[in-house]
Parts: sequence; C-alpha cells; structure tokens
Amino acid sequence: MKITLQKIDTGEEEILIRYREMTREISHVMKLFSGTDDRLAGVKEEGEQRYYFTPEEVYYFESVDGHLYAYLETDVYRLRENLEAILEEYAQRGIVRCARTMAVNLYQVEWLKSQSEGRILASLRNGEQIVISRRYAGELRRQLRRGAGA
Repeated sequence: MKITLQKIDTGEEEILIRYREMTREISHVMKLFSGTDDRLAGVKEEGEQRYYFTPEEVYYFESVDGHLYAYLETDVYRLRENLEAILEEYAQRGIVRCARTMAVNLYQVEWLKSQSEGRILASLRNGEQIVISRRYAGELRRQLRRGAGA
C-alpha cells in the first residue's frame, strides 16, 4: 500500500482512499478517519482507569464469573458488555463463538489443528492456544469456508 502526504497552505483538508477491493484494512482506515471507528472500553483488574481499543486488537473474549474479559496481545481488560452483545455486534468482523463462554477473533488465529472428539486447537498470533469445543467447531468450519468476515 502506498501512502502519499501533501501539505497544503489553504483549502479544505482531504483524505483520498483508492482501492481495488474493499478489504478489512481499508474499511478500518476509512472508519478511523471518518470518526466512526468502533472502540471498546475496558479496565485492567488492578485499577479503574479506562483503556480503549478496537475489536480487531482483541485475540479472544472470555466470560468468567459474570464478567467479560478481552485478551489482547499482552494485556487483559474487563468489559461492561456481555459475550452475546459482542458476538452480535462484531460477528461480521471475524469474532466467532468457540465455546460456551468464549469467542475468538479469526483474524488473530495463526493456525488450526483438529483434535480428538471433534475439537479444534487454535494457536493465536501471540502464542496462546485455545480449544474450540466440538459444539462450535462445525460453525467455525462453515465460517472459514465462507470467509472470516462473511
């Protein structure tokens, strides 16, 4: 991708995006510049300071004892949302249920490996591994055949 910057002294600032096909990255850039980028807010367990991040930065979500946690590359944040709301809002962005209490971001999966009893082992880009239960493995396979964001 080529980026061209041009300083102007007068006139209205403008951002021009030229693309062959609308990809997840182009869509993300477009939302970022238009001010419509979805951001999640979470807190770390040791404090109440709010941190903001995009759903694309999340590796997986997990519901534990009534609280939803977002696992990013190195940090974990507690969210106010529930898992069902996250799945409904971000399914088109590659977030899929992988267990009763978990959802994974397919764009953060590095590789998948079939396991016994119909389960799938998923290795994430940060080195963590999660197990996709057999109950959700079939839907995950269908989602992958259609495309992660379909």
